[in-house]
Amino acid sequence: MKRILLITASIWLLIAGTPLAQGEGPIDETRFVLRNELVRMINRDRARFGLGAVELDATTSVLADAYCRQQIRNGTTGHFTTNGEAPYMRYSFAGGNDAVSENAAAWSASYNFSDRALYEMMRRSEEAMMDEKAPHDGHRRTILDPHANYVGIGLAWERGEFRLTQEFIRRYVEWARPLPRNATPEERVLATGHAMPGYEIDAISVHHEPLPQSISAITANLIDTYSLPDKRRDYLPRIRGERGDFQVANDGAFSFAVPFRDGPGVYTVVVWVHKTGTRVPISASNVSIRVVPDPVTSAFSSR
Repeated sequence: MKRILLITASIWLLIAGTPLAQGEGPIDETRFVLRNELVRMINRDRARFGLGAVELDATTSVLADAYCRQQIRNGTTGHFTTNGEAPYMRYSFAGGNDAVSENAAAWSASYNFSDRALYEMMRRSEEAMMDEKAPHDGHRRTILDPHANYVGIGLAWERGEFRLTQEFIRRYVEWARPLPRNATPEERVLATGHAMPGYEIDAISVHHEPLPQSISAITANLIDTYSLPDKRRDYLPRIRGERGDFQVANDGAFSFAVPFRDGPGVYTVVVWVHKTGTRVPISASNVSIRVVPDPVTSAFSSR
């Protein structure tokens, strides 16, 4: 999931093309057409390797558009902006409940882009990602994630800056009680839900890391990879009387109280599932919870 920074310098970018969409809102219509075209490219590339198609997720695309605009505003590229949040945090804090893996591309020029140029930058970004070679093929592996079933496409362009993100989603859990995004260390936070038909709950992991800190645009642009923190605790289900850490009912419903054992910070909850009849684990969530002390309780206890 490394970033790809592409600087435009070729004469092809100057070619004026016929706009991809006409109408009262040309920017929105162009975005709509570009987004659907990129999903077509992604599914074409996945089909070449025998993988199923991913479906465009409109809500995630709106979130990704906002991030791309924020990148242009802050002069950043890649996966981090100046608030220091990793992609899984951004997605989760904005309301996302699934697992997400992000690809990002950035282009710069000294002039505004035509619709044709936007299409070519998007096409060449996908092509460059798919042309990567192991072991430096993070973008390619993200596109070819066999368990991804949705994708959000983020697009923004302004004053010669173009940003694109692909947010690949693994959606295999239906939440009856979604996790909160903010809590205190003393709170009892309960998650309930069930795996989607054809899948079963495998385990739950809880990762912990310090609260994100603001960083400069220069620092953000130097970060070319991201991952969940190594610090984690794993919990196994209790099924049909077996010993375990959380309950899974006969119908597949689970209930899990998230422990905040490491004090303040960001706790990211990963629900693992597997397809019925197989044992291949699939990470189906990365829900981040910002855990900070209650100011009232803290003030009282310090007296």
